[in-house]
Amino acid sequence: MTKLWIAVPVVLLCAFAVMSQTETTITDQSGQSVTVPLPVETIVSVHGIGTYYVYALGAGDRLAIAYYIGVKALSKASEAMLRWEPRLPDLLSFGDPSIEELVASGAQLIMADGSQHVAVAEQLRDLGIPVVLYQAETPDELKEAVTLTAAFLGPEAETQATAFITDYDRMIDAVSLDLALLDEGSRARVLFIGTSLTKVISGEMYQTHLIEAAGGVSVTRELFGAWNEVNLEQILLWDPEIIVIPPYGLIQPADILENPDWQSLSAVQSGRVHRMPRMIAPMDTPLPESLLGIAWMAKVFYPELITLDLAEEVVRFYADYYQFTLTAEELDQMTHP
Repeated sequence: MTKLWIAVPVVLLCAFAVMSQTETTITDQSGQSVTVPLPVETIVSVHGIGTYYVYALGAGDRLAIAYYIGVKALSKASEAMLRWEPRLPDLLSFGDPSIEELVASGAQLIMADGSQHVAVAEQLRDLGIPVVLYQAETPDELKEAVTLTAAFLGPEAETQATAFITDYDRMIDAVSLDLALLDEGSRARVLFIGTSLTKVISGEMYQTHLIEAAGGVSVTRELFGAWNEVNLEQILLWDPEIIVIPPYGLIQPADILENPDWQSLSAVQSGRVHRMPRMIAPMDTPLPESLLGIAWMAKVFYPELITLDLAEEVVRFYADYYQFTLTAEELDQMTHP
């Protein structure tokens, strides 16, 4: 009798343990409580940044449909990206999300943009499909987004998320240590432009946080909102020491260095106009590769002071988070501005 009395509670406890693993409730970055069935094996991401969280956490094979930031057609994907994700021709989607397509995908969960897809999320939730909304524009929000994603991907993803956050913090700490003796007045003054010569970042954008993490000062940090359109006169007044061009759009350093209207700028006179490299995703945006964005910027801003090995960091990142090996040419592209 005693043995039976002991065994029954054990069986019940095991049953409750199994039941407890059939779903989880998380709070997404819009503040919505979302109940997610477990395990999540089929994911659709209509958030072009969030897609990369899934890959970095080792669950890229669970994607059924995915948006990839900056890739609006298969022809826009790099050779490296196609080598990294051979399924890209089947996964790639873009444009306005189709409710019918999303429902037909059989997705157990949909990742969406908290600033663009609120209405889509409401429709899908009414149909019984969980939607997780993302809104990350700061380093802390990026870490939160990665942790949030890991919460519905399982224990291995949670371990990977912890490793990524540790790496991100390590990078910032390493740069800070190298620049500890550099006073505010000696920090590099940086202008980060967009897809036109006079489109610039605001102080609220993720790129400003990257510049600061890399030890620089954004000359546009007092601006608000998203991309700002300014005139050349204002840029001449800012007189940046370094100009950074994002890894998208058509602008190349020569468009600035050879432009007669820009010749009085300190950055032009010293030749310090650089376009960020891109291998998989644009590393100026709030996704995992932005860890390399910090390292790359720091090396560009302070080549004599930064001690981290950029090539080592690049190789390590792609191996650890994307299970991807760069060719010698690709590594050179990523490490030589």
